[in-house]
Formats: sequence, C-alpha cells, structure tokens
Amino acid sequence: MFCVCATGLYDKCFYASCDRGWLLGIGSVSDYGNRDPRFFFSLKTDRAHKMTTITANAAYLPGQWVHLAATYSGQRMRLFVNGAQVAVSREQSGDVFSPLTQKCKVLMLGGNALSHNYRGNLERLSLWRRALSQRDVIRAMRSHGNRGGDDDGDGRWWWQLGGDEPSQPVVWEGFEEPTRHWLTVKDGRFPEIELSDRVGAGRGEGLREGEGFSSLDTALPPPPCGQTVCDNVRVALSYNRHWSFRRPKTVHYRVVNVFDDDGRRPTVTEHQIHLQHQHLNEAFRLYNITWERTVLNVRNSSLRTRLMLANCDISKVGDETCDPECNHALTGFDAGDCRAQRGYCPEYKQGNGVCDSECNSENYYYDYDDCCNPNNTDVTKTCFNPASPLR
Repeated sequence: MFCVCATGLYDKCFYASCDRGWLLGIGSVSDYGNRDPRFFFSLKTDRAHKMTTITANAAYLPGQWVHLAATYSGQRMRLFVNGAQVAVSREQSGDVFSPLTQKCKVLMLGGNALSHNYRGNLERLSLWRRALSQRDVIRAMRSHGNRGGDDDGDGRWWWQLGGDEPSQPVVWEGFEEPTRHWLTVKDGRFPEIELSDRVGAGRGEGLREGEGFSSLDTALPPPPCGQTVCDNVRVALSYNRHWSFRRPKTVHYRVVNVFDDDGRRPTVTEHQIHLQHQHLNEAFRLYNITWERTVLNVRNSSLRTRLMLANCDISKVGDETCDPECNHALTGFDAGDCRAQRGYCPEYKQGNGVCDSECNSENYYYDYDDCCNPNNTDVTKTCFNPASPLR
C-alpha cells in the first residue's frame, strides 16, 4: 500500500518504518501505483505481529474539506469521514505502547521520515484521552474551532461531549503559532500559514455551533437501487478476512421426507439427511454459520407417487396459456399450451396402449387417452387432460 501520512504517533526508535504506532492519512488501495486513493487508518499495538489498516469506502476527492477522525478503544479501530463511520476492525487489542516503549512515542505531522509527505491543508488537530463515540465525533466536528470553556482559569480547555463529565483533549492545535509547538524534521522549514477559505472556519469565541460545519459535504447519498455494502465486489470477495462480518449466525431448515403409507420407501434415507447436514456445517463453519435441522416425516403413498415441478400448479397445466414453469416433457409441454416447444409424436406411438410423453398433449388428445388410463400408466404422474376425472 502506498501511503501519504497526514499524521501519526510513531515509535521514534523505528519511525523510519510505516508500521509502528498509528497512522492517519491517504493511501492507495490499488495494486497499480497511486490509483484509487482513500483515507486510511493504520495501527499496530506493541504486542501485535502486523499492522491493521482500514480504509474508507470511497475514493477521496481533492480540493474538498473533510473532517477525518479515527478512534481506538483497545479492542476496536474505527474510521470516520465527515462524522460517518466508514470502516471498523477488531484485529488489534491492548495498548499501542507498552510501559517499556512509552518513551519512544513521537507525534509527527505532514508525513514521516520517509518520502511519504502530505501535500494539502490541515485546519486543526486534536487528540483525546479516550476513544470518542460517533456522537462525540460529530459534536467535535460541529464545534470546529470552539474550544469549549476555561472555567477555572488554568488555561486548559475542554469540550462538553457525551456523558456528564467534560472531555479534555491531550493535544489541540489550531496552527496559529506552529513554531512554538512543533519542530521540523527534514529541511528546517515550517509549513506556510494560509487563511482558510472555508465558510465558517473562523476561530475563537462567538462561533455558533454548526458554523464551522457548513462547508463540509456531510450528505450521505443513498446507494444505487439494489446496491448495499454487501453488493460491493471487494467486500464480498474478502468476506473471509472481515471478522466483523462473522458474528455467529444460525440457519434453521426443515427436511420433509415423504414415505409410503406403510412407512417404507422414504424419499431420502436418514444417512443421506445426516450426511447433507454434516457437509453444510463443515462448509459454512469458516463463516461462523451453523445449521440447525428438523425432519418432518410424512406417510402418504399418493403424495409419494406424485410428480412435483417447482411453481407449476396443476391448475396451470392446459389452461391455454404457456406457463414456463410447466413447460416440460413430463407435463406434455404444459399440455400443449407451449406449442413452439412441444415435441413431435410419431403416428405409430399414438394410441398404442403406452403413455408416450411426446404424445401427451392436447394436439394428440393426450396420446388418445393412453396417458389417463390407469391400466397403461401411473395417472398421478401422466394424466394432464383437464376433462379427465383422473387428472
């Protein structure tokens, strides 16, 4: 992944690497250079073997202001774009830095020691002592430059977010005086300060809630008709790697097994039912899906000997309308209604005392009643003549 790190908390003992601590920036998810750039949040705890990266659901658009937020609770990583949660992961757990590596922490802005420089504008940066909820992220986004209050006069600012207690950020940077708070890493030059051209981007007291929110494109357009996140090809193909999708699920199904009246000749044996159930659970165990089975045994010789075609009701056969679900040789091609698809019946087969399926249509008088004669055939399977009492 090609990454452009806007900010990150690195292990300064190894900050030339892009896989320690956490990173927030823009990265390409394509295998071909810098195509398909997206906002990303990467994190690797002290005890983890590899870094986890989550990306936004859509490519970022240059020239637009975006409120980007990332949280880590010790168990869950989350990425927010304009207040909307766009990615989540549970792969990492525990502290980012252990007590032994606490002194290695360094916060870098605008890139890292490699050539992954960020070219763009940053309006403010804030780090919090706790993982904010989505509601708190939205409140902080809407408050923009308003740093809450300083009731006790000690110079510490706070925000009234979720809960009863005010929340105090560890770092709040509005970049009014970057030379007082930051050190340069590469060429000794500080980034240029520009007046923001964004509507409502003013700082200080008197900023009304929502004022700094007005020029952010926070609208979430509805997906195209019939398309959800599950219709995304990338999500579907990588289902195995997304543990957040693998919450335990149970699928209930029923097997209806039809016997003769005396309990003999089951449609399927108990061994076949058990084998199917075993294979279903083995195939779907990877997705944390289990199958629960119930078996309904029905003793009915008449039902046992009847032919069943899915969605082909007996009333549809020979109703002078070609029903595709009944267009089958065993129904005489819908009793001749599907004339274009009907079979050819040789003359020597017509009325020869045997029910021939290609002759079982109204065009051949249902094989001249051979197919509705119980002395010739099993009429429960072959009699399609609407006028026959044996149909």
